[in-house]
Amino acid sequence: RGRQSLDDISTGVLIGALAFLVFLSAFFSAAEIAMVSLNRHRLRHLASSGHRGARIAQRLLARPDRLIGVILLGSNTINALFSALTTVTVIRFWGEDEGAVGIATVIIALVILILTDLAPKTLAALHPERIAFPSAFVLRPVLWLIYPVVWVVNGMANGLLRLVGVRIHAKTADQVSPEELRAIIM
Repeated sequence: RGRQSLDDISTGVLIGALAFLVFLSAFFSAAEIAMVSLNRHRLRHLASSGHRGARIAQRLLARPDRLIGVILLGSNTINALFSALTTVTVIRFWGEDEGAVGIATVIIALVILILTDLAPKTLAALHPERIAFPSAFVLRPVLWLIYPVVWVVNGMANGLLRLVGVRIHAKTADQVSPEELRAIIM
């Protein structure tokens, strides 16, 4: 039996895969904004009172470089695959001329902008707890599975930041800045 190519995959399967990739990309976008939008004081209270999603989210937020790393690796990998499959699908419908690549580019830009970035991030900013806590149950095992890749990518990014003089010590969720303290008191 010979090697299979994308031409052997039915159009229905390609479109189903594209829809699934849009869903996954939207998940990562929403999770990112929801996690960073959580109220740290409420998160600490919920975690200490036994809320499992809050406890997991708090642990993930304790290492923001790892959290952002897993989210960005997931999101960018999925978006790259989405772009490739969209181009293949559009070429299947319109042929291999320059117009097909332009059509694919417009479709990719609109879908990524609206369906996988703007809408999910807006929803997550409006309802961070409803998105972050369930997302934490997914992000934790994904981080565990791809941790070596996250570690390498974060090491390269942190090394680059050090080269330009940026310190890499993360502020913990429990620390309160002077500005936050003034806002709490007032």
